[in-house]
Amino acid sequence: MQHFLKQVVDTTFQYHQEFKNLVFIVPSIRASSYLRKYISEQLEQPILGPRILSIEEFITELSQLKPLSKPQLLFKLFEVYQKSDLKEKDDFQDFNKWAYTLLSDFDEIDRHLIEPKKIFDYLAAVKKLKEWGVDKNPTALISDYLKFIANLYNLYLELQTDLSLKNESYQGMRYKCALDHLESYIERPQKVKHIFVGFNALNTAESRLIQIFLKNGTAEIYWDLDEYFLNDPLHEAGYYLRQHIKNWPFLQKNRPQGLSQNFLTSKTIEITGIPKNTSQAKYISTLLHQIYSQQKAEKPIALVLADESLLPAVINSIPQNVPSYNITMGLPLTQTLSASFFELLYAFYTTKTETGWYYANVLKLLTHSFTIKLLDQDHRGSAQKLVTEIREKNLAIIESDDILNILPFANEIVPLLFAKEPIDTKDFILTSKRFIINIKNELNKENSGIEMEALNTYYQLFETLSQYLDKHQFLKELSSIKYLLKELVALETLNFKGDPFKGLQIMGMLESRVLDFETVIITSVNEGILPAGKSHNSFIPYDVKKEFGMPTFKDKDAVYTYHFYRLLQRAKNIFITYNTEVDALEGGEKSRFISQLLTDENMAQFIKHKIATPQIPISVKQQKQIEKTPSLLKDLKDKAQKGFSPTSLSNYIKNPYDFYKKNILNIEESQRVEETMAYNTFGTIIHDTLEVLYAPLVGKIVTPKMFEALRDSVDIIVRNQFAKTYSNTDITKGQNLIVFRVIIKYIQNLLDFEIQQAANHTLKIIGLEQKLQMQLNIEGLDFPINIKGKLDRIDEYDGQLRIIDYKTGNVQSSDVSIADLQEVVHNDKKAKAFQLLCYALMYQDHFKVSNIQAGILPIKKISSGALLFSIKQGENSNSIDGEMLTRFRKELAHVILEIFDPSIPFLDRQE
Repeated sequence: MQHFLKQVVDTTFQYHQEFKNLVFIVPSIRASSYLRKYISEQLEQPILGPRILSIEEFITELSQLKPLSKPQLLFKLFEVYQKSDLKEKDDFQDFNKWAYTLLSDFDEIDRHLIEPKKIFDYLAAVKKLKEWGVDKNPTALISDYLKFIANLYNLYLELQTDLSLKNESYQGMRYKCALDHLESYIERPQKVKHIFVGFNALNTAESRLIQIFLKNGTAEIYWDLDEYFLNDPLHEAGYYLRQHIKNWPFLQKNRPQGLSQNFLTSKTIEITGIPKNTSQAKYISTLLHQIYSQQKAEKPIALVLADESLLPAVINSIPQNVPSYNITMGLPLTQTLSASFFELLYAFYTTKTETGWYYANVLKLLTHSFTIKLLDQDHRGSAQKLVTEIREKNLAIIESDDILNILPFANEIVPLLFAKEPIDTKDFILTSKRFIINIKNELNKENSGIEMEALNTYYQLFETLSQYLDKHQFLKELSSIKYLLKELVALETLNFKGDPFKGLQIMGMLESRVLDFETVIITSVNEGILPAGKSHNSFIPYDVKKEFGMPTFKDKDAVYTYHFYRLLQRAKNIFITYNTEVDALEGGEKSRFISQLLTDENMAQFIKHKIATPQIPISVKQQKQIEKTPSLLKDLKDKAQKGFSPTSLSNYIKNPYDFYKKNILNIEESQRVEETMAYNTFGTIIHDTLEVLYAPLVGKIVTPKMFEALRDSVDIIVRNQFAKTYSNTDITKGQNLIVFRVIIKYIQNLLDFEIQQAANHTLKIIGLEQKLQMQLNIEGLDFPINIKGKLDRIDEYDGQLRIIDYKTGNVQSSDVSIADLQEVVHNDKKAKAFQLLCYALMYQDHFKVSNIQAGILPIKKISSGALLFSIKQGENSNSIDGEMLTRFRKELAHVILEIFDPSIPFLDRQE
């Protein structure tokens, strides 16, 4: 395979004996390295070599202007904007949202040598025409927007003037200025030959500059394109060169140099559809393992990531038999742990209100690995302790004092992280730098190279931010740097060191320009990624761009087409992957480039298309079960001695596997902060309120007036119960206020019901929240079984003893009604009936009563009255007598014997 750059070097050696007066101009700095390599391979002895410059370096040299970074340009534009005649001006934070778009438009206008006044006047007229007729009296917003558009030309001129005075520039300015200096450059006494290598899509300034060189005979140009694409009038890969041939006088008289005929040569193209990006990374790992297992010599292989966010997954999936790899594109700083930490830290400080921090922001920060390293330097588990306390105490809003109370002996990082006073940008920078030093000290113990480098980059970034802060007072407020910080981070990448000429070369699409590889892997070849699609981030509409000859998304599609096919034209082994996942934001539809390849009859013989699907073994799903080992039986015995509750036994009847998890292993759902009340907490507050409210009535025959007297106490008692669960939650607003009012209403309705019952019946409250325990001696077990529980209320209703259980959920009479006693231990829908019988059995065992009733008082639907346990015995009976409890005791014994039977595992009945 003849590499394009090597071909250029060989041709140049034929026509130029000395290289010292040659200047090679290439599209990228990476191409410069390869060009030097091929030149050195031609030499037998040292010579004074040619200059090799990227096009950007050459333009900057010609213009004699100093390039400014994006943030520097942003501040320049803001200063100009602040001095403008506009009456209403955005502050820096809002300005930041649109400024980069405007700078990009200025840049593009200059690079394409468009008369600025003409296009801005045209743009203002278009915007005004668009709003005309919509409303004869436009809103202030529309009027201000039209004034802003009309003022764009003045902003452009003032920015140009300000930059020119200091010999500073943005890219477009340098292109215009380079053309202005070109004549004097060409007329210099030392004649230099300029060799332009591998260009395709040229902006107007580049096109004019190269044509001037060609016209004066001081340049040569080599095009990296296959004739197959050039000769096809519809193929976008050859679009730009066909345009150059059409419009350049030089190319109308001279055949383009550098053209090849390699695309139709024998090659293998494997196109594979793969679901999800992670699967693509895993597939690439397998593919690389196969390639390097078969490859004898270490030839460079190109792995081109069309979607550069795939880089971390790819790095982590590189197989061990890959001897070396080089990452050209760099890892974006945004994809590091450091980026997520400082993003959380910034959000943490900027979202603090007068009352404190919202718990979700605190928990996010506390669970980040870097925060854990900061807080746990003393190995006291401070981060986890904070998380646990916040959840257990339901701290929905957290103040600095709350943290310091939880961690009174914490290290110096805690008061720094949870600062009492609001912090400004300067404080944020100093605090962040302090954190970086501490985190690096911890990472040194783990040898984490990437994150160490990321932290170093962030430290330098904060140093840069400090310099901006000293010069611009409007950055003092922390909220004002949100978009600036985001932009600074987005501009940074972590560069990797490696050999650019050997092993696996991982790169983005643009880094592949003018480079050739025998084996090429291209990932994420989907619409919206390759090509990028109709992205439009500009003040200049599509029609206006088209009118003035500026590039649109269609032109950018042609650029992507060229890069894609240029990679393929000399390669022998080509592997293309795309995402088949239809619900992905940018996936599911393979790129038109793939469709174009598949429909190309000349390429059909080389292409193999397949969809990769994971091999999923078909297996019979085994029912979950836990065998009862000797150690588990011992735990069960310990549990029996402490006491089974009726609820835990009903859990066993519903699902033995859940009983094992919840009641033996004590595995509960992860605790969460209840920012709005959970249903179980709702019930707890009502139960506790009723206990306090009814306590004065215990042992008394209650009259309607006694219940009336309780009304005034309801509000304060409910508030006190709220305070126990939500220690610092404001219940005077939001959803918690609604819940508070609902609880008040429920209890008031209950009092109304009690007043009515007391007026028509004799009601005596005997006990509240009474704890009971009984012992069962079961034949077949050599140890006693304890049953324990708490009865919400015991009363006498017209002389009938009753056990009452409060329920705030939905309860039906069918839940407490059974046909026979066996139903309560075999039908999991009768769990409430089972629990009532357990309560009755415990009470009868303790107080030796002969007849009792048990029922549920549904708080939500109190008008239904007490739903009493009933069993169909000829006619429904609500009475629970000694005979029935003796029979129930036997049924209960069967359940407990089954629990302790070593031959019966805990089965998951839900599967």
